[in-house]
Amino acid sequence: MTDQLQLGLAERHRGQEANLAAAVAAHRRYREAAEVVLDELVASGQPFTAEDIRRGIPKGIEAHSPNVLPSLIGTWAARRRIVPCGEYRSRRRSRRASRNRVWVANPQSSAA
Repeated sequence: MTDQLQLGLAERHRGQEANLAAAVAAHRRYREAAEVVLDELVASGQPFTAEDIRRGIPKGIEAHSPNVLPSLIGTWAARRRIVPCGEYRSRRRSRRASRNRVWVANPQSSAA
């Protein structure tokens, strides 16, 4: 029997995938730029945050939605490419000191 948590997570993953699909229109380069930065951060083996990814995206490339980066991170985490290794409080005004995760490459995925 499927419980509410499984249903909620499945719905969340569907929403993330839909948001990322919308980010690949020909005139939208944010997802591609974010994935390049994310790939580099994962390859470094060092812990990183969403802010590190944002800083690496070239100026002038904007997301169609503020949820693109969280969707991208959530998708990589669901695929076990990255795993959480800590938390921090955001300094971005729009995040209102929310709790965010620090990520690192999944050691098991790099051994494959």
